[in-house]
Amino acid sequence: MAPLSAAASLALAGLPFVTNMALREPLLWQFSRGDAEQTVRLQATIAIDATPAVLAAVRAGAGLSVLPDFLVREELAAGRLVQVLPEWRLPSGGIYTVYPAARFRPPKVTGFVEMLIAAEQKVGPVGEGRGG
Repeated sequence: MAPLSAAASLALAGLPFVTNMALREPLLWQFSRGDAEQTVRLQATIAIDATPAVLAAVRAGAGLSVLPDFLVREELAAGRLVQVLPEWRLPSGGIYTVYPAARFRPPKVTGFVEMLIAAEQKVGPVGEGRGG
């Protein structure tokens, strides 16, 4: 498979980009497709440190961004957002729950964790959601 062309890489890097400063490397992205890999360094048009605020900025037309599948699944399905480079993938992340030992865990925390597990089973692993 051919790598992302130099022209496409430059074009992508030149687009308005809403940076999520909550991420470790918010401007450096490693795309992959099969055996091909391509690293692109983007330039921030605006930098935001909260993922829901990044989504709001993108929906308001501030530019493109990298957002979690679970957050944009409905936006994509409704046509409010469009996936850029759908044939390319970015490294997947995860959602982690951290809580005290079971002896001290409030029932609300247990219920929330069970809800997350059920939601993950319903839509599939990140990047494999149905209908998105």
